[in-house]
Amino acid sequence: MTNSNRCVRNAVRLALMTAATSATPLALAQTAPAQPAAPVEEVVVTGSRLLQAPNEISISPITSVTSQDIQTTGLVRTEDILGTLPQIGAEQNSGTSISSVGVATLSLRSLGSQRTLVLVNSKRMSPGGAGGVSGGNANAADINQIPAALIERADVLTGGASAVYGADAVAGVVNLVLNTHYQGVKIDTNYSFNNHKNDNQTYLGYLSAFGAQPPQSTVNTGQNRDVSILAGANFADGKGNATVYATYLNSSPSIGYQFDHAGCTITGGSAANSSLHCGGSGTSAHGHFIMSGATIGGTTVSMAIDPATGQMRPFSAIDEYNYGALSYFQRQADRWTAGGFLHYDVNDHASVYSETMYARNSSTAQYGPSGSFFQLAVVGCPGTPSSTPANTDPLINAQEASILCTPARIAGNQAIYGLTGNQIELYIARRSVESGGRHDNYESNAIRQVLGVKGPINDVWQYDVYGQVGITRFQDVESNFLGSQQITRALEVVTGPNGQPACTAALNGLDPACVPWNVWQPNGVNAQQLDYLRIPATWTSNVKEYVTDASVIGDLGKYGAKLPSAASGLNVAVGTEYRSEEFNFEPDYVYVNGLNAGGAPSLPIAGLFHVFEGFTELRLPLIDEKPGAYRLSLDAGYRYSSYTLGFNTNTYKIGLEWAPIQAVRFRGGYNRAVRAPNLDELYAPPAVGAGGVADPCWGPSPVLTPAQCLATGVPLANYGSLRTNSAAQINTQTSGNPTLTPEIADTYTYGLVIQPQSLPNLVASIDAFDIKIKNTITAISPTTIVIDCGTGIEPSLCASIHRDPNNYSLWLNSATSFVDTRTRNVGINSTKGLDLAAHYRQDMGKAGRLSFGLAGTYTKDFLLQPVPSGGEYDCAGLYGATCGAPLAKWRHVFTTSWAAPWAGLDVTLRWRHINSVDVDRSSSNIQLKSAFYQSVGHIAAYNWVDLSADIPIGSAAEFRLGVNNIADKNPPLVPTGTLSNCPNTTCNDNSWVGTYDTLGRYIYMHVGVKF
Repeated sequence: MTNSNRCVRNAVRLALMTAATSATPLALAQTAPAQPAAPVEEVVVTGSRLLQAPNEISISPITSVTSQDIQTTGLVRTEDILGTLPQIGAEQNSGTSISSVGVATLSLRSLGSQRTLVLVNSKRMSPGGAGGVSGGNANAADINQIPAALIERADVLTGGASAVYGADAVAGVVNLVLNTHYQGVKIDTNYSFNNHKNDNQTYLGYLSAFGAQPPQSTVNTGQNRDVSILAGANFADGKGNATVYATYLNSSPSIGYQFDHAGCTITGGSAANSSLHCGGSGTSAHGHFIMSGATIGGTTVSMAIDPATGQMRPFSAIDEYNYGALSYFQRQADRWTAGGFLHYDVNDHASVYSETMYARNSSTAQYGPSGSFFQLAVVGCPGTPSSTPANTDPLINAQEASILCTPARIAGNQAIYGLTGNQIELYIARRSVESGGRHDNYESNAIRQVLGVKGPINDVWQYDVYGQVGITRFQDVESNFLGSQQITRALEVVTGPNGQPACTAALNGLDPACVPWNVWQPNGVNAQQLDYLRIPATWTSNVKEYVTDASVIGDLGKYGAKLPSAASGLNVAVGTEYRSEEFNFEPDYVYVNGLNAGGAPSLPIAGLFHVFEGFTELRLPLIDEKPGAYRLSLDAGYRYSSYTLGFNTNTYKIGLEWAPIQAVRFRGGYNRAVRAPNLDELYAPPAVGAGGVADPCWGPSPVLTPAQCLATGVPLANYGSLRTNSAAQINTQTSGNPTLTPEIADTYTYGLVIQPQSLPNLVASIDAFDIKIKNTITAISPTTIVIDCGTGIEPSLCASIHRDPNNYSLWLNSATSFVDTRTRNVGINSTKGLDLAAHYRQDMGKAGRLSFGLAGTYTKDFLLQPVPSGGEYDCAGLYGATCGAPLAKWRHVFTTSWAAPWAGLDVTLRWRHINSVDVDRSSSNIQLKSAFYQSVGHIAAYNWVDLSADIPIGSAAEFRLGVNNIADKNPPLVPTGTLSNCPNTTCNDNSWVGTYDTLGRYIYMHVGVKF
């Protein structure tokens, strides 16, 4: 990049920065001294349909990230880039695996992707389609579809914007402005990887004590290879421009066992002062057998097969399976995108434009192997008076029979299950380690097409009419899963006519292909058994969105609609919009019936709605350039929406800007926003899968009292005897609700922008936000349901708790034990805080130029009231099973850039900070307070330092080299276990992906050429 190119680039960035008024958070490149400029046409900025000068202050607070800021991060995925902003909370990203749904989403203010509206070139981005499954959201935009190389600017608008853009803009808007008017050819290539030194002696000690394989001393993982081509040209004497692009990104996986902090699943016991250790799932790699006795809820034996001796012995913590070792820390992924943008000025009153975008994304999530997850099976005991070859399991050896098949234990077991003779029924938990990790193979194909025409009607009015269609086909093909029916049949074994073990199902003709599964002996499993046990499962979703929009904007000041005290007149926008959304979720037979062991069942969904809208917006300057009022202006907007779902909504906004002097501006606004329920929230059928983190009534020392557990369905006689799930999960039934109504949000923003004339290179702003959402559409967490039932906060929730009638478990049998978390309109969610932004640049003469940028967010509170009759709790400064990913009270990014005087060298240093957080169980609030692992209940503040250097190579090429997380700082440790802090959301491999750098230092290089 030449020095002249640098000047142009930075002048443009300064104009954008001033328009947004919030600091560019990632970096501020060096800015050339102000130069006289030709008159610039008015533009539309994020948050309004009205035209304004590009250097005007926006009444709504906006944070802008430019293409240069993106390049200096070295990141190649859009969700990773935007995830560094302090306003964005962690959600679906490339680091999620077992909880992944194969997309990348944005959660503004940590209020959820369902409340964050994503725009592309100020037009609604199509839904990603990953709904119908646990953790999915059919309506959320998949940011994977947007290549980072195409982004010219990303604007983040704080607060509701439903009056301008329609439903879902509750927390705010993220507007991705793409490079649609390029001239020339640009080719960019990137290569990056993560480097980590495995030298944490505490973590290595855990691995050694558990007998786990230690990782390499230094590991390089998660390689990304990215290439993009952007080409464009003007034609027809400058009346038109055509721009095309194509990109490819390949990402290699990072795997838990490669890291000292993720080589095993860190867990603890049932006491707060428990020591941490490697552990994992009670579904053991060498077999876990539970035999219930005559006392309902009691356990006669809990045994394991010793992998070294082959002998049956009592199950203990050393038998737990380390499922975290195989879990992907970064999913393997491939992304192809291509498209084009066209505009052509037909005449003075009509300019046609088109946007065509295609994206194909594929990624693979890997996690612990499938297996028999405490599946019930009837087996025949050898050595009893009623034992015969036709009813006895020949795979059970004499030593195993001596433990399981005593007359007293057989009688106690049969008293529960109604069996006779030598038959007993066992819970058998056995990981199919021989088949490898489970895989979710995701693939999406998305196309977005916009066709429109716009132009001036006369010197007062302009129009814009467009149609838009977005279609996404999303698919998940699950592999390496065992079939639950196959497991049951393969475990129920007798001696066949040929004297060899045979499945009962094969002998009676139910399943002639059945092959016995030998879980009773070490190394007893072979390829023939696996071929029978493994089954594929697939689901496909199709989402379609159609939008037509017509609007006019007018400068009525030219008609004389202007106050005498103002320099300009009333600006208005009026328009109408139609939108339809259709979602179809089509799981196969295996998926529908939950026949893939270790997978969650999901049922078909077919939903459709239409919405017809009318909207208006105005801006009225009140005073210009008067004493005490350099500028005073008013903004307002209104939108009426009529849904075919049976409800109508009204949204509106009002904003005021006052600049007593040119250098100081105050601004404030109020927005009424709504979020209509999305189609999977409305129509998803009931399905049971793993969820939650703990049953507060399990273990020898339950969190709740005997009387409280009794309210949840645990008899007093069984208090303290319920088995714990070492994987920290309970069964959760999710479902939609067709009677849902829209959420309603009231958003207030107010702040101050300073541009002192004495320091012309300084821009600073501070803005407060206050968002309150009522009638929230939510699924109450299973843990909250059990606690609120037991403590009497909301007795009606007790009906949602379904304990197994034999053992009162919430996790052993998904058919009889689960918590119903159906979606409902209930509760309140609110948050308050401040955004701080500042930019300053200083000319250093012969030493070059220095630029500084700060973007920070202070979250005062984040309040949730899950049920109307219950109290609220505050998640600000907390993390854990209830509050989710860490919500630090303060986050910032501080950037220092130096434009060296030598050969166009730019050096950027970035400091990222996240304040300390505490586990939510440590709160004094009754809805959060609970025992917690005291050794890891507090996560200290985290700081990372990033460094990059950028230098031109001749006049047409550019080279960049950088390192993020220079110190290779380990992420915080978040254990599972009875007092788990690590729910299956964005907590993966003992830490919070998307919040902390989990893969070590990130090293990247970039080469770009222009023609």
